[in-house]
Amino acid sequence: MINWKETGNPFLESEHKNSKTTLIDKNIPSQGGVFEPIPIGTKAFGVHPYQNRFWSMIRLKVGLTLVTQADYELKQNLTDAISQIQAETNIRFYNSLYDLDEDPVYHFKYPNVHISKATGNKKGSSYIGLQGGEQNIYLPEGSTVAFIKRALMNVAGMYNEQQRNDRDTYVNINTNNVHPDNRYHFDKITTNYYSIGSFDFNSITLAGSTEFSSNGSNSIWKKDGSTININQTLSNTDRAFINYFYLPYIARTDNYRQLDDVVYDGNNVQLTPTQRQQLQDYLNNYAPYPGDAYIITQQPF
Repeated sequence: MINWKETGNPFLESEHKNSKTTLIDKNIPSQGGVFEPIPIGTKAFGVHPYQNRFWSMIRLKVGLTLVTQADYELKQNLTDAISQIQAETNIRFYNSLYDLDEDPVYHFKYPNVHISKATGNKKGSSYIGLQGGEQNIYLPEGSTVAFIKRALMNVAGMYNEQQRNDRDTYVNINTNNVHPDNRYHFDKITTNYYSIGSFDFNSITLAGSTEFSSNGSNSIWKKDGSTININQTLSNTDRAFINYFYLPYIARTDNYRQLDDVVYDGNNVQLTPTQRQQLQDYLNNYAPYPGDAYIITQQPF
C-alpha cells in the first residue's frame, strides 16, 4: 500500500519480473499447480506467477436475467464455454451464486467473478487473473462461445495476445477505430508479465480485425496487410499455459486437495491414473483420503 501511494504501483522497479526465459521456482506460492520443467515452445501471454493471481477454482456468479430468446442463447453459450474449457484444461469453475459474499468470521469478501449482460459499450473482462473481491465480465447480447472463452481466459490470468510487449513486430493496431471503453483490450503490457516464444495467431485471446471496432474499420491486422479472423478454440499454447499453472481441484468442505479424474501436464499430456494419484498424494503430504462426504455438490450454472 505504501508503494502504491508513493509510486502509483504496488511493485517497485526492482520487483518487476519481465524476463521471457526466467525459470519459475518450484516452491512458488501459487494458488494452483506448477509443473517442472517449463515446456518449450510458443506460449501464451499472461500475468507473472510471482504475483500469485491464479485461482484454485474460478468462482462464478452468473447474473443473467432470462427473459428473451437472446437471453437464453447467451446463457447457453456461457455454459458451453465453461464445459469446453473444463474438458480441455485443468481449470475448474465453481458456481458461487448461492454462497455467502463474505467470510462470516473475518468479514473479507470472497473472490467472485460476476457475469452480467453488458449495458454500455464496455464488453469482455476488465480484470486479468485473480484480484480479490468481486470482478466482472460484461457479455453483450449475442456473445459467441469464442468471445466468452476469451473473457474467461482473461479472468484465469491470460492477457490478450495483442497486448504482448512485442506485438508491434507482428500486427498493426489503430485504437482510433476502437471505442474508448474497450481500448484496454489493446493496452501493451510491458511489466510483470510471463511469456515464452513468439506471437500466437491461433490464440483464443487474439482479437479479430474489426471485433472491437467502433466504426467498422480494422483495429488490428497482420503486418502483411491481411485481416485476422476470430479464433473459435483454445490453441495448444493457450491450453499449455493454463495447464501449467492450474490443477483441476474438486470442491470440498475440508482442506484435502482432491483432483478431478482428468489432469493435464504443462505439455497438454493427460496424466496416467498412477501419476494423478501420486500427485494428489504429494499435494496432501500423503495424508489418507478422508472420504467423499466432504465433496460439495455443485449447483448447475
